[in-house]
Amino acid sequence: MKIITKCTLILSSIFLTSCVNQNTKISANIMPLTNPCTKLDLLKNAYYDDFKQLKEIKVGGRVSNMWKAKYQLFGENCQVFSWGGKQHSYSCRLVAPNEETAQNYYHNAKKITQQCLGDEWQLEESKRKHDDGMKAVFTNHDAKHSEQVSFSTHLVPTSGLFSTTWTLYYYVGNSSQPSKKAD
Repeated sequence: MKIITKCTLILSSIFLTSCVNQNTKISANIMPLTNPCTKLDLLKNAYYDDFKQLKEIKVGGRVSNMWKAKYQLFGENCQVFSWGGKQHSYSCRLVAPNEETAQNYYHNAKKITQQCLGDEWQLEESKRKHDDGMKAVFTNHDAKHSEQVSFSTHLVPTSGLFSTTWTLYYYVGNSSQPSKKAD
């Protein structure tokens, strides 16, 4: 009986160690990035694998599945969404203290995204349909439709009882899929 207990403990330790090592390898590949272009490239590549390496804690929903993201583009509010199990998107949000700061976040996100993606990506900027916000969508129209990932930034006002707050949303996914806050 003692031999079985010892073998079980040894095998359990080996399995736990292998799980920890695997998570450490994944974290090492995605966490320490500081270069914005490297961050966007990682997200573009992760899109083609349904963001599997970025999914952490699953939170079920009625229409979609959600995961807390292991990788935060900015802030600590990034998630991966799955729409019907077929399409996935990565989303982050950042609440700004005022409209001017939100505008700066929006314009900087647009500028950095354009610089990192390059000239083959087209920018389409427009007002949002359901509020006074703006959206900027970058798409590479030369890519096959099934591989057409888009990067978008949304500047969204949220009217409160005493004031309006401004939130910046950043999405990576297929431009034809639904998104949580898109119009």
